[in-house]
Amino acid sequence: MFNSLPYGLPSYIFSPNWFYGIDSLIEIIATFVCVLLVFYSYKCYKLTSERRYAYFSISFISLTIAFVSKVIGTIAIYSPEIKETTIGYVGAGILNILGLTVINPLSWLLYIFFTIMCFMMLFLIVSKLQCKDKRVIAMLLYLVFIASWLGIVYYQLFYLTTFVMLGLIAYSYITNYKEIKSKNSLLVSISFSILFLSHAFFVFAIYSKSLYVIAQMIQLLGFLCLLIPFMLIFIKKPSKQNLVK
Repeated sequence: MFNSLPYGLPSYIFSPNWFYGIDSLIEIIATFVCVLLVFYSYKCYKLTSERRYAYFSISFISLTIAFVSKVIGTIAIYSPEIKETTIGYVGAGILNILGLTVINPLSWLLYIFFTIMCFMMLFLIVSKLQCKDKRVIAMLLYLVFIASWLGIVYYQLFYLTTFVMLGLIAYSYITNYKEIKSKNSLLVSISFSILFLSHAFFVFAIYSKSLYVIAQMIQLLGFLCLLIPFMLIFIKKPSKQNLVK
């Protein structure tokens, strides 16, 4: 599969040598944050019975799958020492048996698909769009598949797509904050603005490995910031008034 790609196998590693494994660790932390977001948003749904919190939870389940896939695919390319340190001898052995030509293309495709799916759902949630018509849902799924396929062939298009989607999401949350003026809505708008910035760096990561490192660090900061408003809800006594809007 790599033979048909315009960049080839080496281009799937954006990281400088000294950052090998660290980027996967950052993405493991981001995965953990996504799991917590799934939990907290589901708790919000149980508290209010509002479907948008259930959709929020589902969207971050999608992003969790995306990060897990990316971590597996990236580690598969790293040296045996890093594989064994990160996922153990058994995991490294499994990756060696399956081979790069199977693991990496599949993991990259899953990462792209579930990331775009997550951001698509988040955009629909924050935009309060109604998708009761099955034709609309079918068209959105079609666009996700097309964007995923183009992303695996020209991954800069993938990051450009997520950059645009996160920009729209961040703008929607900023507008939402201006309307309701709550602390939680401010934190959420800042979080997505940071994620938006990180994907701006990801777009150009092919040209500089330093940009990839910066993008990873900014992305981690964005996810950690996004976790804060959900944690604050349950540190305090949960109520409908202090939920993330």
